[in-house]
Amino acid sequence: MGNRNNNGSLFHQLINAPGLMERQDLSQPVSFQTKENYCNWCHKAAAVFKSYGIRNLSEIGKDEIQRYETQLEAEGKSASTIHNYLVPICKATGIAIKDIRKPIRASSEFKRSANKGRGDGGKPAELNKYLGLREGDLKRLRGDSLIYKNGHCYVIVDKGKGGKYQEQRVCDKDVAEVQKFFDGSHRKLFIAGDFGRNFDYHGQRREYAMSICAYYTEQAKDPKFRKALYKEVATQWHQLNKKHRGHLEPLSFFDQPYVLRGKNKDLAIKQGRPWILDRLALRATSVLHLAHWRDNVTVQSYLAKR
Repeated sequence: MGNRNNNGSLFHQLINAPGLMERQDLSQPVSFQTKENYCNWCHKAAAVFKSYGIRNLSEIGKDEIQRYETQLEAEGKSASTIHNYLVPICKATGIAIKDIRKPIRASSEFKRSANKGRGDGGKPAELNKYLGLREGDLKRLRGDSLIYKNGHCYVIVDKGKGGKYQEQRVCDKDVAEVQKFFDGSHRKLFIAGDFGRNFDYHGQRREYAMSICAYYTEQAKDPKFRKALYKEVATQWHQLNKKHRGHLEPLSFFDQPYVLRGKNKDLAIKQGRPWILDRLALRATSVLHLAHWRDNVTVQSYLAKR
């Protein structure tokens, strides 16, 4: 059994491993969300490795990580979760994650709406091409669900996914078209019969995310627009992101591109889509239009997946 050394607990050794909290190219720190994830995953791993009798980072080799991976599989963890749990451990130990046997992540190429067609989505689809909402969100819209703040138009989704209050931005160029659907009353915008059977509303949401990210990428080449966009993202982040309200990265963080890697990169290239993204355009798409807060979710679920 290993003995504790003067470097502190195994968890302490893991999270303080050189380069762990820096991007792969060591150009700058990882985001706050990534740092928090790494801490959580290292905490879980440290407890498991300690149960193996390991107390020092230097005792963790390829065989030990493989044993950990096997345990994660036995616990029923998904391929994506296993990959996530292994990333900081491999990074801390300097062992390439590709050298660890693990399930293949299929999420990047998984067709979430594989059995749904592209038929008539009815009136909801006519509106949704300007919004990119989930089908459940569309069903909750009312005639008074539009609000205006700081010179921009937003659609309120009350009790959206996870029961959250959402404000989803209407692109300035689409406001006039969107306004036609809202009469100011509290009546529901659509009834059940308005929705097309088997229409792929999620696919429409994905197409919208791709479109709006491309729009922001082009517009954000203007420094004035870029600064204003960051300010709007920051306003929504601090007001609505209850979990990480005080942890938005500075504007300079978004000057570094978001680079797709692995299967996401391969899939983007295969589809003729960009694999080097404007990080601010990506964050704006996620926060303002998709009403969630993680860049990697936007990439994996909307920008690199069909």
